[in-house]
Amino acid sequence: MGRKSTTGGVSPLNERIQLRFNWRGKEYRPTLPLKPTSGNLKAAARLRQQIVEEIRQGVFNLEAHFPEYRYIDKAELVPSDGQAPQERNFEDWCKVFFEIKGRSTEHSTLMVYKRHMDSYWIREWGSLNPRAITHEKIQKRIAALAKGYTDKEGKAHKPLARKTQNNILIPLRGVFELICKTLPQITDPVQGVENLKAEIPPPDPFTPQEVELILKELRKRSEEVADYYEFAMFAGLRDSEQIALLWEDVDLINMTIRICRARVLGESKTRTKTHKERIVELNARAAAVMERQRTRTQLADKEVFMNPSTGRAWHDDQGQRVMFKAALRISGVRYRPPKECRDTSVTLALMAGCDPAWVAAQHGHSVVTMLRSYAKWLPKGDDNRNLNKINTAMKLISSGCS
Repeated sequence: MGRKSTTGGVSPLNERIQLRFNWRGKEYRPTLPLKPTSGNLKAAARLRQQIVEEIRQGVFNLEAHFPEYRYIDKAELVPSDGQAPQERNFEDWCKVFFEIKGRSTEHSTLMVYKRHMDSYWIREWGSLNPRAITHEKIQKRIAALAKGYTDKEGKAHKPLARKTQNNILIPLRGVFELICKTLPQITDPVQGVENLKAEIPPPDPFTPQEVELILKELRKRSEEVADYYEFAMFAGLRDSEQIALLWEDVDLINMTIRICRARVLGESKTRTKTHKERIVELNARAAAVMERQRTRTQLADKEVFMNPSTGRAWHDDQGQRVMFKAALRISGVRYRPPKECRDTSVTLALMAGCDPAWVAAQHGHSVVTMLRSYAKWLPKGDDNRNLNKINTAMKLISSGCS
């Protein structure tokens, strides 16, 4: 009878020594062609410790240690993604993360995440084992990006804004959350890397005078594009909502439109950014645009706004943007991005004295967002009645104390 081992995972087996360890979720029991003497058992225990450490680091090779192991063919089989979790490098883990994340994340958001990961993290550490990416490395990397940096190709890059620094950490956190849940022996290196406080720029809408100057200049180039932006400024849809608007969503009798779909990066989806459908009542300027669009696109019974150059639906908001930018430059209007057309619609309605709750519903905002972001455009139309009431009350208090 062979003597029993006093070391866990190592035991005599006839005239050989058996090792036991877990790898890829299974227990393996290969043997060594050594007699189970005291010295050999200690040497086998050291070998087992080395194997356990290699497994922890994701570099263990069963065939290298046990080339004659009879179950070697089955043991070397790996999952369908091509690699066992312990053996994936950082780039492989990112691919798994995006595959899983595709189920719950908008396509456009996923594309931004991929771009951020490729530009700032995978290019730097893609071939590394996740264990080699430490908390210190991440902190140093984000600090370098904040100062401006030169990439491996020698190209200089400007410092990343605070908001961008926060944004590129979002997918990185997601990747390491997946890694650490799959391999709990790994400590999350992103934990403790805090977001920076970033100022949210306030709305910067166009004034009524600027609106007319821009539209006048656009009409010299394209009536269709001018109407596209006139509708944007007076109906206030998001770009993604306007290019996806179908004639079946338009009520020409009541002059309302149903906002229930969007198109981002060329992908159409039957939901909005907020995942809430809404009805928008068209004012006279927006309704006039809709009437003009009837002669252009209603017969096709598809999108309301189409690219006049191609006769097809707008893929995104980039083609229109070229003309918009040129119109601002030539008309002398200070440049703001086209998204400010939506803010223009909001502020024009508020300055006209519309109920903020109604304006919020029209544009798909919450009332809290409306009051927080657009308070300065709320009309001071009370003729100082509220202020006078306070001053009167203070005078009464003052006279009562004298």
